Amino acid sequence: MRIVWSIKPAVAAQLGLTLLIVPIYFISASALRQDAPGLSLLGSPLILLGSLLVAFTLNALPILSVNLRSDTPPVLSVSLSLRFWNLTVIVTGLLLLGVLECG
Repeated sequence: MRIVWSIKPAVAAQLGLTLLIVPIYFISASALRQDAPGLSLLGSPLILLGSLLVAFTLNALPILSVNLRSDTPPVLSVSLSLRFWNLTVIVTGLLLLGVLECG
């Protein structure tokens, strides 16, 4: 078995929450119809979707475990660690993505 990810889940959650500040700022300013500083730069789809993707990936990798055993027949085993802050970042990111798509 190879270990693909070596970042601690708590560090991933902190980085993910930091990355979610950008879309939260954009959505809040847009909902309030404010011309907030930096909104034109942060409103770039590349910045918004990129920060959501990186936050999701940073938090999915430490809690998701995939194992393929080469028995007869091959067995694929997927397990998910229930770590509150990592799951919170993932769910918040998906909700923000939904708000961006609907809005």
